[in-house]
Amino acid sequence: LDANLCNVAGLEGYNVDDKITGDQYVQDDKPIFVDREVDRIYTPAADKKAVECVICTGEDRSKVEIRASAMTGEGEELPVSAVVWNPFIEKSKGMSDYGDEEYHDMICVEPGILSGNGKLGAGKEVVFTQVITTK
Repeated sequence: LDANLCNVAGLEGYNVDDKITGDQYVQDDKPIFVDREVDRIYTPAADKKAVECVICTGEDRSKVEIRASAMTGEGEELPVSAVVWNPFIEKSKGMSDYGDEEYHDMICVEPGILSGNGKLGAGKEVVFTQVITTK
């Protein structure tokens, strides 16, 4: 994947948990790109609740903006994390529902409440809002 054509921007300052390498670090201001298998959780700093990022998606330089937020039924805003994922070469070959070369055509960004938030107990309600805008 060409890093100039396919990348994710806007997650700077997020704490990163790389599920492939086991590395943990804080994302710098450079865009995230795929040059190997990627499976990372990006968790916001304490002062940030909503995910706001831009995915550059190809040769036509089109972009997709994602904004995701979550709120409890009591009105408390919850931090939203994001998973960035791409199986790359070897893993895509082993996936029965995924073409061997399809890793070239995608970068998955999935917002969610992933930070082990104890406020999501049994019987609790959470409203999760995701807005996707193309440019």
